[in-house]
Amino acid sequence: MNEDFLTLDQFPDAMKRVENVFHVNRRLPEQVFKRPYRFHLLCDFDLAMSHVLEMLRKTHSSLASETLLLSVLDPDPINYFYKHFQKINAFYFKADITENEYYDIRWRSPGNPADAIMFNTDIETYIPSSASWAIWGERSRSIAVIGLDDPEIVKYLVEDDGYWTDAETALEDFASMPYRGQKVPEDFRRTLIANYGTKKDLEDKLGHSKR
Repeated sequence: MNEDFLTLDQFPDAMKRVENVFHVNRRLPEQVFKRPYRFHLLCDFDLAMSHVLEMLRKTHSSLASETLLLSVLDPDPINYFYKHFQKINAFYFKADITENEYYDIRWRSPGNPADAIMFNTDIETYIPSSASWAIWGERSRSIAVIGLDDPEIVKYLVEDDGYWTDAETALEDFASMPYRGQKVPEDFRRTLIANYGTKKDLEDKLGHSKR
């Protein structure tokens, strides 16, 4: 586990990894994934960020031993965090760290406790060393999206974990929370489903994976 915030010298390589996977200037409901993952699932932002390690361990796969890059993209790593604190709110850590160690990262103050990841992030990303999956989280939308290719892990996340779902279902369950009267603007709804899929899209992909 990296006990420290990434340094200014480490930051360019970390950002290259992020930019290989994500369109960093896009925001939901746009398609934020640059890497073409086969599956996309959505989860409530706070639940997703709380259960990342548990999710990995319960898959019983090699994912649970990878090194992860956690990066905050908004507020801006340089123009906000480095400018004010001479620290960049990004970390490398092993997926097999303890829950307490993980929360220590999320609560760690860069210079002001209110600017810890737990409190002051709108966009954060998780990318493992293999890039076999990745998570994009937007606090203001109350949405996290995971992109991945392995249908067995998708089945676990949907059926056993129970927190992750297709975009159509997410709009009914939790993605409406930020809006007045929980009424999602139609253009947001339409674009999110177009980019991340319906329940039938997901069922069809999983069905094809059995053949």
